[in-house]
Amino acid sequence: MLKPSLYISAIFILLFTSACSSTGSSDQEAAEQQNQKVEAMVVKKEPLSASFDLSSTLQPYEDTSVSFELSGLIRDTVVNVGDSVSQGQILTMLDSSSYQLQLEQASTAILEAQAGIKNATAAISSADASIQSADAQKAAAQAGVNKVNKGAREQERAQVRTKVQRAQSALTKAQATAERTKLLYDQGAATKNDYENAQLALTNASRDLEDAQDALSLIQEGATIEDRQSAASSLHQAQAGKESAIAAKEQAVATKDNATAAYQQAVIAKKQAELSLSKTALKAPISGVILEKKATVGQLASAGQPVYRIGQIDKLKVLLPVPDHEITNWKQGQTVQLQLYDENREGTVSKIYPATNTNTGSINVEVIVPNTQHDWAPGQVVKAGRQLTQSEQILLPAKAVINNGTDTFVYKVVNNKAVKTVVNVGQMSNNKLEITKGLNVGDRIVTTGVNLIYDGLLVQIMGGTSK
Repeated sequence: MLKPSLYISAIFILLFTSACSSTGSSDQEAAEQQNQKVEAMVVKKEPLSASFDLSSTLQPYEDTSVSFELSGLIRDTVVNVGDSVSQGQILTMLDSSSYQLQLEQASTAILEAQAGIKNATAAISSADASIQSADAQKAAAQAGVNKVNKGAREQERAQVRTKVQRAQSALTKAQATAERTKLLYDQGAATKNDYENAQLALTNASRDLEDAQDALSLIQEGATIEDRQSAASSLHQAQAGKESAIAAKEQAVATKDNATAAYQQAVIAKKQAELSLSKTALKAPISGVILEKKATVGQLASAGQPVYRIGQIDKLKVLLPVPDHEITNWKQGQTVQLQLYDENREGTVSKIYPATNTNTGSINVEVIVPNTQHDWAPGQVVKAGRQLTQSEQILLPAKAVINNGTDTFVYKVVNNKAVKTVVNVGQMSNNKLEITKGLNVGDRIVTTGVNLIYDGLLVQIMGGTSK
């Protein structure tokens, strides 16, 4: 409903224009018939809105303060206040020399750790080969011990006994030959050389028998203490060699584990250095416009210290402080008329806050308004009025409506003549009167110069929304 103060203002306007119209009527007979220059508009329907009884400050649709995550000396600033930036665009840079050095050190540590892993792997392979060799030596030594402990096999004993028997037979034969040769030598039937050869053969046969008998005795008696000790010593040495090879392998494995751990730490250090280096470039977290710049080249920036403030202003938002007793009349998606100086723009209710403001008891209603030309700026104060109904009505500027105390009328333009047309008016909204009867959409109405014309006067349309 129209507020009393606004209604009184509307009546004052009507009476003022009525007085002007009366003055014009008194001079009508003296005026010459001529084309009066006027402004006109074409009648159309518009949403009927409440008066602009709320006001608040425009804000960026989204804004954020941007700061470095590291400390350092600002090397350069790429953008300035008012510049448009895209998400991910570099805004400014820190001196990166120290972070570059950390990256190089981490890369060197990785190479050193890789070399350590390679050397340790080679040592493990060498230790594996030593273990295999020690196993072979141990097996051979164990076989020697087993052989000493078990003694000769029966086949070996039989072979030695056969050698003894052969040696005994050879000795018997050599004895018989030596006796016969001596008898012949004594009789002069054999030479001295034959005699000596027979004696030598007897001596050799006797020695062969002794050797065979000694060998048989050794086999029958078994290995000596010295043989057993020697075999056991060889086994112990082989075992010690294997244990040494195993220890070498364990040492090599430990060295490889340490090198692997060093490599992993170096990789992490490199990633951290790369991350730190990347953070020396301050990038825009959102697309928008630079609203504030708080840093200069050569300044020492601290981590978390704001450097820029970026806002999205392709659309703006305004928080309207609506009295809590009226909040039920506001709905999400509702159209709101916003006014900045002489310009009106439609906004949309995007959010109704769930709690009242502590100091005022009002409830914030967030309204989003388009701002593609960036001609409205954050910080400007706008007035707002809520649309009362979804239906549209014929609305005319109050200055186009005349009241002479008897009738309320307007001047239509028909065939280039001003035609007095009586109308009925309803509510006033945003300095416009609702026309409930008397006009149709498409009628052309005089809006400026109504105090200079009368019914039937020829007029010339010079401006306004005449088309």
